[in-house]
Amino acid sequence: MNFNGMFGGEVEESDENSSDGYCGRYYASDDEGEEDEGGEEGDPTGGREDEHGNLSGGASHAGDGGKIRPVIAEDFPGREFVGEEDAYLAYKEFARTRDFGVRKGDVGRVDGVLVRRDFFCHQQGTRHPKHYDRPERVREERLESRTDCKAKLKIYYDVQHSVWKVRTIFDEHNHELAPAMFSHLLPSHRKKSNCDKAQVDSMKKFGIPTSKIIAYMTGQSGGYRMLRFTKRDLYNYVHGQRLARINDGDAAATISYLEGKVNADMTTVARYTRTANNRLGSLFWVDGEIMWDYQLFGDVMAFDSTYRSNKYKKLLVVFSGSNHHKQTTIFGFALLEDEKVCTYWWLLLNLVDIMGEKTPCVVVTDGDKAMRAAIMEVFSAARHRLYGWHLEKNCVQRVKDTEFWKVFKKAMYANFEEYWKKAIESLGLQNNSWVQSTYKLK
Repeated sequence: MNFNGMFGGEVEESDENSSDGYCGRYYASDDEGEEDEGGEEGDPTGGREDEHGNLSGGASHAGDGGKIRPVIAEDFPGREFVGEEDAYLAYKEFARTRDFGVRKGDVGRVDGVLVRRDFFCHQQGTRHPKHYDRPERVREERLESRTDCKAKLKIYYDVQHSVWKVRTIFDEHNHELAPAMFSHLLPSHRKKSNCDKAQVDSMKKFGIPTSKIIAYMTGQSGGYRMLRFTKRDLYNYVHGQRLARINDGDAAATISYLEGKVNADMTTVARYTRTANNRLGSLFWVDGEIMWDYQLFGDVMAFDSTYRSNKYKKLLVVFSGSNHHKQTTIFGFALLEDEKVCTYWWLLLNLVDIMGEKTPCVVVTDGDKAMRAAIMEVFSAARHRLYGWHLEKNCVQRVKDTEFWKVFKKAMYANFEEYWKKAIESLGLQNNSWVQSTYKLK
């Protein structure tokens, strides 16, 4: 099969009657028992989907000849459901015909038993005010996606009749509804069928990149708008499948490899933790040469971490220093499950234990708060310093003034107070939040 021809480039959307060389068209099927990305599968109202995924049904029969009409808001008051999940599915089907999404909202319990449930429009609520004032933010904040819409369905549990009943429904939105052709891509409506997943799994086994799989399935379906899921959904699914294989796959192979190294070299040491679900948590390892270098050159140690850039989304930590030839020397490696203080604390305690209780005199980091707290506890006598290149990088990102960049670099390696005060006053940066926080941190 000529994969280069099939996956050669990004597939463009095609109209209904075009012929673009692909074999047939692709439509997501609705297999029973499939896992729904945006919500649970099923339709308690008797709705059906055609081969294109358009929903019909969940409907009421009019009196004239048994014609079917879409469900409307007036059909809900007084309605009864066997379970609260049935009510959610019915409201979700109604929302799809009205072109808005649904989120599960507030609940009420009595003695631990669920007796009340609200379902909201997906644009209910607003972003918390604290997220608008974050001076440490590097990237531009995302646009506000919620409008505090008040549309909702409220249900309650009728103990006497053991059914869920509709208390009220409010169907007035304060925002524009989604275009009908894209409503199936709202989070609560999109999904992948078992056929979709099987096709992705089989293509990944042959080593086909996820981007090419998306392009191929898009071409089969006739355009992105015909897919029942987004690119991000597919990437998340592939990542989840990869994580599911780690438990008995790569993690076990890594532990086995390190155990073999320990048996071959008695100076090699590896320590690891397991998570609550018996997966690999954090992993730390050193060998004999590393331990010897640390004893000689470990007075100044750099504590660097890469932010989950590996395929397992684990934090890679490298301990390093400099030898008498001014060459970089490695003092140890670690893969961490998170960036909590307790995780860094576990790592540093193991480093000290393996290195014969020798602690560094100076530790250089990127200024991470959790890392700083762990260093203060384990290396209480060590001086803590920040990376110069990291400060320069932050300066360029946070202060859009080329003159200040030059002055800032001089200030770090010369008379800080003298250069700093002159630069702040001359450039008018007294009220810049990053400048203020950096001065306090220095």
